[in-house]
Amino acid sequence: MTTLFPTPDAATREAMHKAWSRNDLERYLARWAHATVPQLPAGFLAFAHRTCDVGCGFGRFLIEESAKHPDRGYLGIDKGSLRGGKMLTRFEAIGHANLFGIHTNAIPFLAAMPNAVLDVLTLFYPNPWWPSKHRRKRWSYHPLLPKLIALLKPGGTILLTSNEGFYLSEWTYALSHHPEIAGRLTPTYSGEIRARVGRTHFEAKFMAEGTPCGEVVFQKSSGKPLD
Repeated sequence: MTTLFPTPDAATREAMHKAWSRNDLERYLARWAHATVPQLPAGFLAFAHRTCDVGCGFGRFLIEESAKHPDRGYLGIDKGSLRGGKMLTRFEAIGHANLFGIHTNAIPFLAAMPNAVLDVLTLFYPNPWWPSKHRRKRWSYHPLLPKLIALLKPGGTILLTSNEGFYLSEWTYALSHHPEIAGRLTPTYSGEIRARVGRTHFEAKFMAEGTPCGEVVFQKSSGKPLD
C-alpha cells in the first residue's frame, strides 16, 4: 500500500536501529521495581473483544466507543494527574459496565499485561519528544515497542495518530523494520485521519485549528505469535 509518510532519512534510520540493538526492556523496567503496578481489571478480560487506549487523556474515545459497542471491553490508561484522575471520575459517573480506567504510568502496566489479550491498541497523539536527545522516548525507539505488538491477538490492530509527520514516518518504519517485529505486521491504512469528529480532545482541537493530522494502522499476522 502507498503511504503519505516518507521513509526517515539515513541518519534517523541509523539512530533507530542503534536504539533497538541496545534496548533491554528488563533493565529499563528496573526503575519501577519497587512501584505498585495496578492489576488488569478482571472485568475487562471477561469481554471477548478488547480495546486499550494508551494515554487516553479524559477518555472521550473510550466513552463513545463503549456506548456504541456494549458487548466489547474498553480500557483506558493515563498517568496525568489531571487527565488521569478526571478520566476515572468521568468513567465512574457514566457507569458503562464495559468501560475500565487505570490511572498509572503505562510502561510498567503494559509490560506486566499478558500477551495476546487485545484486539485493538490505540495511541492517539503521543508526546512527539521533539529534541533529538529525547527521541528514545518516542514509541518507535522505545524498549516497550515489541511488547505493544505482543499484546495484540493474531489479527489485532494497532492505530497511532499524530500531528507530526516525522513521528508518523518513524512509526511506520519501526513497525516494518524493527528486528523483533518485522514480518509480523501488515499496514492496512496510512494517511490523513479518517475521523470526522475529534476522537480525543487533542484531535478535536487540531481539527478546529485546521492542523493536518495523520493516522497509521497495522494488523498483526495470524501466524506465530510474537513472544
